[in-house]
Amino acid sequence: MALKDRLDDALQSTPPENAKRRATLESVKAASGGMSDAEIQSAIATVIADHEQKAGSFAAAGQTEQAKAERAECDTLRALLRAGAPQTAPAPKKTAAPKKAATPEPQPEEHKPLVTRTQVLIGLAVIAAAFAAGYLYFNRSASTSPAAANTAIVVRPDDRTIGNPNASVVLLEYAAPTCPHCARLNETLLPKIKQEYIDTGKVLYVFRAIPLNPVDGAVEAIARKCLPADKYFQFVDLMYRNQPKWDPDGYKIDDVGGAIKQMARIMGVSSEDADRCMVDQKELDRINQVGTEAYTKYKVDHTPTLILNGVTVEDADMSWPQLKAKLDSLLSKK
Repeated sequence: MALKDRLDDALQSTPPENAKRRATLESVKAASGGMSDAEIQSAIATVIADHEQKAGSFAAAGQTEQAKAERAECDTLRALLRAGAPQTAPAPKKTAAPKKAATPEPQPEEHKPLVTRTQVLIGLAVIAAAFAAGYLYFNRSASTSPAAANTAIVVRPDDRTIGNPNASVVLLEYAAPTCPHCARLNETLLPKIKQEYIDTGKVLYVFRAIPLNPVDGAVEAIARKCLPADKYFQFVDLMYRNQPKWDPDGYKIDDVGGAIKQMARIMGVSSEDADRCMVDQKELDRINQVGTEAYTKYKVDHTPTLILNGVTVEDADMSWPQLKAKLDSLLSKK
């Protein structure tokens, strides 16, 4: 059943005397624009975040009943949000290993990710300290980085993917949760790629998060450790669409950790579980390794970076017409 139909059913089954519930559902409908599943999911996530903020304010003021009422609205909307979760592809089988590449020169120290458990805790409390401490930071300007040599993409069992695992074309995106350009790509370019190439089985899309700062590590750790794989992209989309509510890069966020946990709560993750996941050292080590590989293998120095069948897509070619032409060209040769 389409998410639009679920929303309509919820409205029809809500008695007129339950004005608060009807107002909540109507606010979702009003904010959903064309009423596509993606638009409804985004609207639900936004309304949930608003109710969570109200619940927190009521709780802080000792108004427990009001806080409970706001959280009840959140619980109702979460059921609808989960119903519209996008499906990810099964973990692909390991592809053939690429030809052995020349051993890369030792990587400069300033490019090594240094996100640790302690740094995440410090970074969530005082994000300004993250950059002063020398964490990995990619230039997010529009300048074009040198393209890497043609290096085959090896899809790993732990990669998060969408699409046909046997597709002849693999599109790899390196991105970061706090990156505003990545959020725009997620909202404007990715839906077109998904509709025309991923959903039709022509392209396998692989997403790898890299840490620009400890906050990125914390968000990715929640996505990986606190949620099942089939909820990963829903959480990534939720975070991108709501960056002003939690992202300290460009927004004034007094409590970064609390804001991230509030977003995770929309997906049903408790505050305790979020705390545990954000400082999981094994997961932070994995995230660091992804960042290290991005630099050493593909010379990734800014986000987002797209790798198409092993070749870095130049920034100038990341508009829809240019990228579509590249995809069509690759597919015509298969």
